[in-house]
Amino acid sequence: MASKFRLRRIFKPLVKSVAKILSKIGVSPNLATFIMLSFSIFSFVALVCFSNLFLFSILVFLTGFFDGVDGAIARIKRRATIFGGFFDSVMDRMSEFVIFFALLFYSWNSLLWGIIDMKLIIFLSFLSSIMISYLRARAEVFFKGDFDIGIMARSERLFYLVITMMIANFYGYVNEFLFIFMLLVLATAFFRYFKIAKLIRDYEKEN
Repeated sequence: MASKFRLRRIFKPLVKSVAKILSKIGVSPNLATFIMLSFSIFSFVALVCFSNLFLFSILVFLTGFFDGVDGAIARIKRRATIFGGFFDSVMDRMSEFVIFFALLFYSWNSLLWGIIDMKLIIFLSFLSSIMISYLRARAEVFFKGDFDIGIMARSERLFYLVITMMIANFYGYVNEFLFIFMLLVLATAFFRYFKIAKLIRDYEKEN
């Protein structure tokens, strides 16, 4: 059921190449996960302390990139563990929280079109992002398969921020880009909810 249109498919060869290099120098999957979290913290510093959207974008990209590297290292070293998967999921949520927290601070006194408080937009975006991940996790408790459905999964969310904030660094429109982001993640959360809810209802009818 997972979407065929995923950025991880595009970056997979590069992720595997970096993972091979890092595994040879002794980087463990959990260390790669920690590096991923560190990049998100650096992105917070870049945006909140220096208001540098360009550097923020690069560091968010590295956060998303290393989100794939840790799993690739685990597969290369055949060290995939239950704890590793748990640790990766927790750190993913933490890194996303840090990135949204940075956007919240950066946009603290901003209004979209002079009327909509940006804090509300970022809060709704963060809530929707968490729900997208939560819905997938809950569905996979009850059913076999991959429920990574909808257009704005974690990789796509981070990549959207990378591209739009990099553009905004030169041309502005930060608030407008974040508003569109909110609409996309809200739509994905609702779409995923209704698809999974239908699957559950159909299953209950059959049983």
